[in-house]
Amino acid sequence: MELTTKDRLVLINQFLILEKLYPDEADYYEKHRIALQQGYKLHYPWIVENLWEELDESECRRVLDTLDMYRAIKHSYERLKDKNGIDEHRVEFPGYDGNNESHHLSYARYFIVDLDRYDELRKDVEYPDFNSHCPMLDKYDRMLVRWAEFGKSHDLSAENIKHLLEA
Repeated sequence: MELTTKDRLVLINQFLILEKLYPDEADYYEKHRIALQQGYKLHYPWIVENLWEELDESECRRVLDTLDMYRAIKHSYERLKDKNGIDEHRVEFPGYDGNNESHHLSYARYFIVDLDRYDELRKDVEYPDFNSHCPMLDKYDRMLVRWAEFGKSHDLSAENIKHLLEA
């Protein structure tokens, strides 16, 4: 990790401020500040060790498209007079695999919980888990293709809902 002298100075000042603002964590910030002041390049990556890799815009959009599709499924299901043949739990958004799709899982949780959107996908839980415990991206991709074939409708028939859930 390369830092210019200016980068180091800015970070040193930030850590000085954080040491004062958060005395319980001052030791943590002080160690990073000293590494920067003394120029210990080996330790620079430790400063950002808690930063996640970025989830690019297309993957964020992929998650949002999936959430929108599940919104359409859930609302359509609730409007159906005859729900025969569709298990209610299957129209709930299952989430993403916490082991293999953790960035997608975190983004869905951020969008639903932190940004307070797609409230209907919360499953009546204040802080839902959204861990499907199995990979879901391929299934969602198949569902999204089929949903596009239905015109991304938010007024799906029982047959359309079944086709989406079976994709």
